[in-house]
Amino acid sequence: MRIAVLGGDGYCGWATALYLSQKGHTVAIIDNFIRRQWDFELGVQTLTPIQPLPDRLRAWHEHTGKEIDLLIGDVTDYEFLAESLNEFKPEWSISPSSAPRPTQ
Repeated sequence: MRIAVLGGDGYCGWATALYLSQKGHTVAIIDNFIRRQWDFELGVQTLTPIQPLPDRLRAWHEHTGKEIDLLIGDVTDYEFLAESLNEFKPEWSISPSSAPRPTQ
């Protein structure tokens, strides 16, 4: 199945993309790196250093032989989103960070 992972540079999105790729799906990450931009603007860093996404994608390919596509842009930009979906043609998309959460 062709699956687009929206926000795939994030903690949940990255793990989701790896899981789906390992299961044999064709995966594309769509991300605008806004969290990284906010960190840069605020002069803060994550507690655990996170390598740039292209480096992680390269390591994933070297380790598994599997490719994960990367489409960089903002999903709220209709033209970008339409072009990305037309290019990748996903059968399914997921945004792990906005998945429903149980209420307390």
